[in-house]
This record gives sequence, C-alpha cells and structure tokens, in this order.
Amino acid sequence: MTDSPASAPKRNFPVLTGQSILSQVAWTLGSPSIVLPFLAVSLELPMFIAGALVSIRMLGSMISDVFLAQPISARQQKKRGIALTEVGIGACLVLAVIVAATGVVPAIAMAFVAAFFMIGLIEEIQSLMYTDLLGDHVQSKSRMIMHYLQLGVGGLGAIGLALLVHEITKENPPFSRHTAVIAVSVAFFVLSGLSILALSEIARDTEAKDTPHPAGKRKFSENFTDIVAMFDEAWFRRYMVMRLPLVVVSLSVPFFALIAAEAHHASAKGLTAMIISSASGYLVSAPLWQLVNMKSHRAVMVIGNLMVAATGAVLVTVHFLGVDHAVHLHAIALFIVTVAVTGISGARQLYFLDVAPKDQRVKGAAAVKSICRITAVILSAVLAGVAHMHEVAWAIIFIVLVSLFAAVTCYRVVLPKSQKAAAS
Repeated sequence: MTDSPASAPKRNFPVLTGQSILSQVAWTLGSPSIVLPFLAVSLELPMFIAGALVSIRMLGSMISDVFLAQPISARQQKKRGIALTEVGIGACLVLAVIVAATGVVPAIAMAFVAAFFMIGLIEEIQSLMYTDLLGDHVQSKSRMIMHYLQLGVGGLGAIGLALLVHEITKENPPFSRHTAVIAVSVAFFVLSGLSILALSEIARDTEAKDTPHPAGKRKFSENFTDIVAMFDEAWFRRYMVMRLPLVVVSLSVPFFALIAAEAHHASAKGLTAMIISSASGYLVSAPLWQLVNMKSHRAVMVIGNLMVAATGAVLVTVHFLGVDHAVHLHAIALFIVTVAVTGISGARQLYFLDVAPKDQRVKGAAAVKSICRITAVILSAVLAGVAHMHEVAWAIIFIVLVSLFAAVTCYRVVLPKSQKAAAS
C-alpha cells in the first residue's frame, strides 16, 4: 500500500531529517578530507598517496556522473538504494581499517586507494538518488529547514561524539584513537541507512507510463561535444573565468587537513580538534552566509576567498618559522577555511542560477561540473606531487595565490543585483 502524495511528505519529513542528521554525523566523523588523511599519515604512507587520495575520490565521483546518472534517474524506488550506499560507504571504511591493522604499507596504500575510489563512486550515486528523492518528497521550504537542521544538529552531535571518543581513547596509541572515531562513523552510516527504510516512498509507476520514452542511447562523444558547444555562450565563458580558480580554493580543506596531520597525527588531541573545528565550521557557515547571500553573492565569494588566502598565508608563515606545533592553530585554520569554502560553494551555485538562461541551465550545469571535476582531479594530483617532493606548505602557498586571484575575478565577474538588472 502506498501513501497519497499529499500525506506522504508530512510523514516523510521527520524521517528524512533524522536520516540526514545521522548521515551528517557519520560523514563528519569519517571525513575522507580530514579523518582518513590523519590515519594515512599516522601509518606513514607516502605523502604523494595521502595527497592523491583527493584526486582518486573525485575520479570515482566523475565516473558516477558520466556513466550512472541516466540509470539512477530512471530508477523508480530510491530509498533502498540510498540505504545500500550508506552501508557501502561504511564497508569501505571498515575494509580500509582492517587492512591498515596489518601494518604492511604497500597493502595499506592499495586499500586506501581502493577505498577512496569506491567512496567517491558511491557518494555521487547517493547524491544523485538523494536529490531526486528530495524533489519528490520534500517541498522547497522544508528542504531548507532540513538542511539547516542537518548542519546544526549533525554538527553538534559530531562535536559531542568526538569529545566523548577522545576522553575514552586519549591514552591509546594514534592508530587506536583514529580507528575508534572511524568505528563510530561506520555505526552512524549503518543507522542512517536503516532509518531511511522507514520512508513512505511515493509510487511513480503511473508517472512513468505517461512519460514518453527517452530517445535512443547517446553516443559517448556527444558528452564532450555538448561541453565544447557551451563555450559559444558568452554567459558561460564569463562564468567559467570565475569558476575555475574556485576549484583550487575548494582544495584548501583537504590540504589544510593534510598539513595538520603531518604536524599532529601523533598528538592525543590532534584529530579531535580537527573534527570539532570542521563541524563548528559547518555549524556557523549556514546562518552566517545565508544573511550575506541575501544581499550579495559577490560579497560572499570575495570575502570567502580572502579568508582562505589570509589563513593560508598565516599558516605557512608560522610553519616556515618553525612555530606551528600548536594544535589550536591548525584547528582555527581548518575552521576558517571550512566556513569560507562552504560559503563560496553556496554563493557560486546561487549565482549560476541567476546567470544561466533557463533553456541552457541543465546543459550548462553538466558542463561546469564535468570541467571542474576533471580540473580538480589534475590539480589535486599535481599538489600531491608537490607535497611529496617538497612540503605540504608549498601546496598551500599555491592555494593562497590562486585564492587572491579568485577574489579579484569574483569581484570583476560577479555583478551586484542592481548592476545585473541594469545590464540586462
């Protein structure tokens, strides 16, 4: 028996809200950008492998976007698929920890590469299904409320659990402390997967019958010709001038976490401080940037880029002076860049919706996503190589310089609403 479309969303809202909070806690405690690099560095993996894990994860996500978006969209029921992805991500973390316990560095490196690739692949599959599911079951205003509850309650929950695990395991060696955090993360991934099964999913069979069958299967080469064709549009070229430098800025979180792991992976409170700072960053960024975004997307992007540049400049300065061994310094740096990158991400998405013509919005979004993912894979691999051959600090110097350039391009490209209205 299925619920009517009118009654199902009311009952599904608390289910989806609870599930999203559990998932937020799981992702924060098992973060591939923060927690796993700490574990990788503590296990003495080569810095190139630790840095390249960012590229490997993005590569997995890109494959999902290119090859799996169509079949996922056609899938009628989503909740079981989402539940399986939550359990699947937890399983990737468990397998990585099991192999890490062997202490064999080549095996650990292979396990981490495989785990990050699968996490990227599964994460994007989940994102595609979840976007479709929310569109069917939750109204726009309720989605916004759910998003803030997810960041707020999930962030507070992650902070509390990180402190609790820290108190219980603070006398243990680094590997034991890190795996305890990951174990709690896995438990919450499983709980999140189980909780979404309580969703009353609206049947879409009747809709599917009325929907005309899609045209024949697209050729693989058409994906690339569509992207190239978008560069004929002036608005798209202008947007990409602003967007491409932001790819580098988005890499600040994993590379700031990497330099923190390099300095504090053996510290009893290093990982706890990083988890708390990133969770606090998500907690603060939602209400902060919402207020600024309502007035100016340009202000959010310019301020965010300058925050990343200033924080990175301070971090590398004290690093080269040899006085950067305070955990709190890295925690504050990670907090600031988490707030900055979260704000930039939201503002650029809203700005895209402002400038993209309605008939080109879907193709434009797909082209932007594809170009930025490929760029991120290449740049993160290059920065990983720099970190391996020299120091992570040099990768951060590059991020600082590009952040300054990005602040300038955002100021010049992103027009205030009054000027956009006059230009149109």
